[in-house]
Amino acid sequence: MGATLSPHAMKRLSLRCALAAAALMSAAPASHAWTRISCELGGTVANLPVVMRQYRTDGTELTQLIFRLKVRNADIPDGARADTDCTEFVGREIDVVLENTAANTVRKGKTLKMLYRYDDSLGQSQATKFELDRP
Repeated sequence: MGATLSPHAMKRLSLRCALAAAALMSAAPASHAWTRISCELGGTVANLPVVMRQYRTDGTELTQLIFRLKVRNADIPDGARADTDCTEFVGREIDVVLENTAANTVRKGKTLKMLYRYDDSLGQSQATKFELDRP
C-alpha cells in the first residue's frame, strides 16, 4: 500500500512549492516582464483618414478609422505607468487606428490629442490601443 501524508506534511509540502515558485519568479530576468506604456500624444493629422468597415457573421459592424499622426509632443498621463518617457514619439509620424469613431472627427491638418496605450500582456492583436482625448 502507498504511504499517505498527514495534513501537517501536506501543508509543509505546499509551502515549499510556493516558496520555490516565488524564488524562481524573482530570479527571472527583467526582460521577461510585460511592457506597459501610456502616453498622451499631441500632433496634427498628416493624411486623409481612411474608413474601414467589417461586418461580422452576426450582423454587427466594426468600423476603424486609419490615419497618420505627426507627433509634436508626448507626455506620460498623471497617475499612469510607463516603461518609457514617451519622447521617442516626438517628431515622428505614427499610424493610428481608432475603433468606432466617426469619420468627420479626424481631418487632414487638424490638431489632435490622443491617448496611446501599449500592453504586451494582452497579446499581439490587442496590445496597441489609441483613444481620442476627450476634454
